[in-house]
Amino acid sequence: MSNKKILDNIPTKEWVHARQNYLGGSEVAAALGESQWTTPLQLWLIKTGRREPIISTPVMELGHLLEPMIAEKFSDTTGLKLRSISEPYQHPKHSFLRGNIDRQICSSEKHDGPGVLEIKSTTSFRLKNETGLYPEEWDYQIQHYLMLTGYEYAYLAIFERDTGIFHDPIFIERDEKLIQENTERIVRWWTLHIFRDISPKPVNNEDVMILYPDAKDDSAVEASAEAQAYYEELIKVRQKINGLEYEKDVLEVMLKQEIGDSERLVAAGRDIITWKNQTTNRLDTIKLKQRYPALCKKFQKQTKTRRFVVKK
Repeated sequence: MSNKKILDNIPTKEWVHARQNYLGGSEVAAALGESQWTTPLQLWLIKTGRREPIISTPVMELGHLLEPMIAEKFSDTTGLKLRSISEPYQHPKHSFLRGNIDRQICSSEKHDGPGVLEIKSTTSFRLKNETGLYPEEWDYQIQHYLMLTGYEYAYLAIFERDTGIFHDPIFIERDEKLIQENTERIVRWWTLHIFRDISPKPVNNEDVMILYPDAKDDSAVEASAEAQAYYEELIKVRQKINGLEYEKDVLEVMLKQEIGDSERLVAAGRDIITWKNQTTNRLDTIKLKQRYPALCKKFQKQTKTRRFVVKK
């Protein structure tokens, strides 16, 4: 395959902006509040044009470049033939539900009908931090594609970029109950937040900072009964955290005393704790400012944020 053909797989700016008009498979988990990376509020801001979508990143581009290689490896491993489908699939009733599958798996002796191949390039670190074989949000994406295509099965092909490991293909069956539940939920989400233009509620600190990036000078708002209850509960939670932090520090000190000047604490031949030497190189900003004050001032960058302080 030529380099030009591979590079053609990288989404254009026009393609990304066109996605504002519909909900794609990779966005289903975000709409349902199940994404690790995007909240419902952030998705709504992008879909309504209030925030610019991320057109491309080096990691995203690398993923598109690796896709043909991963597809070829899958085909070699399983013996299943694949087809590239350029046109998106669309829900017959809800035109805003669409999806572009990575590859179509052709019918074979192993499978009576066609299926979906979902290709993922990720890192070993991300997979190690998952409770299952892969992130749950990929299930939402795959079942969305099975809903749109009407196919009965899919395969997930995973490649670790940092280790070069191809995982064994994972077979995934159509889950009709999950499909029905998720489709009803995302239709409600689109109707409420896109058609009616009602903002989803913030769910984390990043969301709140997006909504309220600046504070008005010398302004105040009277606490409601609900806010007062939140405040009192927060004080209790912080006291518990402080207590646990103290307990954690005491336990760490005791364990460090056990290790002494060794590197490892071992139980039944297995390392349970390591306390190794570590050297880091840090910029001495104090000396730098003293010796080159004009240069430091030239490269200073002003950042603005809001500091959250709880007073007792």
